[in-house]
Amino acid sequence: MPRIIYMKQSNLHIFLIITFIPFIISLSCRPEEKHPVPDIYVNFNINLQTDPEYYILRTQGTSVVVTSSAFGGLNIGYDNNGIIVYNAGGEYYAFDRTCPFDFPESVTIEVDGTGSTGTCPRCSSIYVFPAMGLPADGSVSDWPLKTYNAFYNPNTGDLFISN
Repeated sequence: MPRIIYMKQSNLHIFLIITFIPFIISLSCRPEEKHPVPDIYVNFNINLQTDPEYYILRTQGTSVVVTSSAFGGLNIGYDNNGIIVYNAGGEYYAFDRTCPFDFPESVTIEVDGTGSTGTCPRCSSIYVFPAMGLPADGSVSDWPLKTYNAFYNPNTGDLFISN
């Protein structure tokens, strides 16, 4: 006949469980901090097959800045700063060009020559597009760039940007 061994819980073990359960619950109930760049209405599409201004986006690791001049004055991005569209190879990311660190001032992120990073001219934070717009190590910003939804239809070449 097999022997069943019962282990007695130590008082320390029970104390730790009772002590940390409220702490863990309080962490899970913490409200999310809201991104400093406010939500604005974004809804437009560009065609990567028929519009020569956006052909470059068909290549992985490239980015393009979309501004209101491409849409006849339609506001694009917070305070009309524009939106950066990045090809991450199989999916596309869309970022607002407004620096979240310098908000509420409307400082526009400049895309670097590589097409995969952008820099704030005021705070010098560098944002990495392949890393979902997160600030690079050593940047003063704790916030990533504000993102928008990007959906690509390969059948039509349309890239839809919205929130």
